[in-house]
Amino acid sequence: MIKQKVIQAIEETGIIAIARHVTPDQILPLAQALYEGGIRVIEVTCNTVGYLQSIEMLSAEFGDRMYVGAGTVLNPIMAQLVLNAGANFVLAPDFNPEVVKVVHEQQRLMIPAVVTPSEMMQACRMGIDLLKLFPAKALGADYLKDVRGALDYLSLIAVGGITLSNTADFAKAGAFAVGVGSELINKKMIADENWQGLTELANNFVTTFRNGKTPQA
Repeated sequence: MIKQKVIQAIEETGIIAIARHVTPDQILPLAQALYEGGIRVIEVTCNTVGYLQSIEMLSAEFGDRMYVGAGTVLNPIMAQLVLNAGANFVLAPDFNPEVVKVVHEQQRLMIPAVVTPSEMMQACRMGIDLLKLFPAKALGADYLKDVRGALDYLSLIAVGGITLSNTADFAKAGAFAVGVGSELINKKMIADENWQGLTELANNFVTTFRNGKTPQA
């Protein structure tokens, strides 16, 4: 089942690459560079010009080698559009039961954004597997750790302000994964077509998260 395969890929790598404002002509070389750096899950945000085309291109090119999702999905119509384009999973900046319903009807993975324990529990009651803690940097790694102290069965993905310097902190706090935007999708490297640099940066994020999850002796 595709939903479980996406969850497994997120867990194994610990990183969701968030491609925002990356044009369709840039998306394939970018994704290839990320793939070579160990990334297996990429999100194209819906406030990006040509986002449906980019999702279609990525799905056709990578198949099940890299799972493609859509982010910043704001309503049920947008959710249906990205699913039709080939998105394997959907992320949102809020928790909207109507969006959840559309995604679940297509048996795809839905990752809504939550902040409070009440929102988290409401989402779980709707069958949500993974939760997006947003904005993670503002809330802090200690907040995630404290929430999981009481609700240790929750799988929280930290998104918003994630950097190489705080990735390990969220991993140690118990994050299931982190979503990384501009700190990984480096616009200058893309403009310069520095694909090797992006591959190395991706590998650094994957390694840093993995090391953070490894128990210290």
